[in-house]
Amino acid sequence: MSERTQITARPYRLHNQIQNYAWGTRDNDAFIPHLLQFDPQPGVPYAELWIGTHPKAPSQVELPDGSMMLLHEWIAQEPRATLGKAVNARFGGLPFLFKVLSAGQSLSIQAHPNKAQAEMLHEQDPAHYPDDNHKPEIAIALDHLTALMGFKPFDQLVGTLSRYPEIADFVGRETVNRIVATTAPFDVIAGTLTRELFAELIQHAIEDPPALSAAVDAVAQRLTGACENPSEAETLFLELGDRYGNQDVGLFALFLLNIVHLKSGEALFTEAGVPHAYLKGNIVECIASSDNVVRVGLTPKFRDAAALIKIVDTTPRIPKILDGSPTTLPSGVTTASYPVPAPEFEMARLVLPAGADFEATKGDRPAIALVIRGSIDLLWDGQHDTYAQGASAFLPACLDSYTVRATEDAEVMIANVPAV
Repeated sequence: MSERTQITARPYRLHNQIQNYAWGTRDNDAFIPHLLQFDPQPGVPYAELWIGTHPKAPSQVELPDGSMMLLHEWIAQEPRATLGKAVNARFGGLPFLFKVLSAGQSLSIQAHPNKAQAEMLHEQDPAHYPDDNHKPEIAIALDHLTALMGFKPFDQLVGTLSRYPEIADFVGRETVNRIVATTAPFDVIAGTLTRELFAELIQHAIEDPPALSAAVDAVAQRLTGACENPSEAETLFLELGDRYGNQDVGLFALFLLNIVHLKSGEALFTEAGVPHAYLKGNIVECIASSDNVVRVGLTPKFRDAAALIKIVDTTPRIPKILDGSPTTLPSGVTTASYPVPAPEFEMARLVLPAGADFEATKGDRPAIALVIRGSIDLLWDGQHDTYAQGASAFLPACLDSYTVRATEDAEVMIANVPAV
């Protein structure tokens, strides 16, 4: 192997790609340009920054001589040094995709398949499901996040059907009466009834778009005509109805889902099948390396209602908000960690006052660090390199430990593979 691609135990600077999806933030509100310290182009949406090896937008790694190489090609040359023995044996590549996501408008109501479902969808429709991997994900708010997450508790769903008779009539009174008549059901029964409710809603929307339009219009007319203090869901319904029109079943689906608000440092973990949509806010997201999304509404993109009905998890629940269990060390550094039931990734957050050090020992596994604000030095083996706000580093498995030193007040997000 040439000296140019020799991989040594040190951090490597990354150069990453931006995705300009229509729902991204723009102009003065554009978070990603602010993070990366450049001026946004007028009117251009800046939605996601991808950090990883996914073929849709792979990162480049900067080598010590200043040359660049695609991260996945670089890893492939020395997988043992970059990934570590266990990670390479299990995954054969970097198993996670690290993102910054900046939503100025709502993302689609969607769910992600599990591994077996992803393999099936990819085989059947590779154009819309570009890989065969599952997509568990964690979203950590950088400032705030408003999201839809999972079906409401069963008693709240019953209340929703009573409050919006237009939805109940559209779903069908036979189904609705069976749901309303069920008192305090066991979780399995509640999930089964919720699946029936959701499937009837989606199926009727597919079969009779004019009926959906009429029902949506009826709700909108009632809310605009007589509702003095609309709920948050009602306000969203009216706003999103103006954007997506009256034939988007997502407008009714949002009444069935929990609305969740996260503050900075709080997080949500989304398992396979759980319906969700990020509505507004700036987050760091880590997912298994996949771009599989099954959409049903609130989007002009491809919608696959039939697939969603098959994979959706209809268990009514209150979403669990993770706070990372922050701990402040004697040095003044605050650490938070977000363990999740995904073998591909885990996340940590560091908040450091100027001049403080944090020594990290990660063992034989890879990690990626992203500076959210401020500036840091990464120190290793008597050497150091400075990373300003927006800069990111790949920390190869062969780098067993390193030190983060804040050259000014700083915040750093770190993604790594959990220890086996």
